[in-house]
Amino acid sequence: GCMLNGKLYPLGHIERTEDCYRCDCSPTEMRCCSIFSTPVAYDEENCEVIFNEKSCDYDVVLKNDPSKECPRVARV
Repeated sequence: GCMLNGKLYPLGHIERTEDCYRCDCSPTEMRCCSIFSTPVAYDEENCEVIFNEKSCDYDVVLKNDPSKECPRVARV
């Protein structure tokens, strides 16, 4: 298996780790990439970024009403 952040994962494809990564574990290496996109352009004055562990993604919400998403958010 492969170790990632103190947790042992089995050989093969891991669809989602506890830390929101997709990985491939072989006997010689572990390759991972994030399954979340990072907000890079949004209204920082009126919006805030919150990591949603359930969806493994960042929510960009209005500071004065976190139940509403911010408009015009660019992600990478």
